[in-house]
Amino acid sequence: MALDSKIPSGAISDKWTNYKDHINLVNPANKRNLDIIVVGTGLAGGSAAATLAELGYNVKAFCF
Repeated sequence: MALDSKIPSGAISDKWTNYKDHINLVNPANKRNLDIIVVGTGLAGGSAAATLAELGYNVKAFCF
């Protein structure tokens, strides 16, 4: 089994810029097709889950 870390190619100083330039954007019509997992439902996790749900994403929040 080979592991693929999916690290962008190029110099380390340019990796984030290259990633942002080539990533696919989320179409507003496809938000309902994406499941977002939020681990932890403290102040930050609960806020993130609520905000993403208001934006139309399917959010699954887990608390341990």
